[in-house]
Amino acid sequence: MKIETFSFRFADTQGFMEWYRYNPQQGLWIDKCDGRMQAVRCAMTEEELDGLEAVIRTNKIDTWNDFCKLELCMCSGNSWTLHVTYKDSLEEFIHAMGHSEVPEGFAEGKKALEEYLDRFLQK
Repeated sequence: MKIETFSFRFADTQGFMEWYRYNPQQGLWIDKCDGRMQAVRCAMTEEELDGLEAVIRTNKIDTWNDFCKLELCMCSGNSWTLHVTYKDSLEEFIHAMGHSEVPEGFAEGKKALEEYLDRFLQK
């Protein structure tokens, strides 16, 4: 599958926030705040998008699809959203979100996404 659009946002109650998003018109946007603001806007090659897809499949992030658990009455906790669409497919996508709840393998998948995408902060 070829990624058309990608968005992963995570925030915690300590003020940490990261948002990685890609679309073909604007490229990759990364905004990250962990005491200092980091931001980058850059293009991604087809090979780099294939690498992102490999991270998604290898870490079973695609199994998060349809995960939606929100603690609506809680004012603290981590929150996150993940949206992935694919070229030439209306049936294949990933849509997941949580507030103070995560699917199995979330910590490992989040770390793998960060490791792959944070290298673009150096471009």
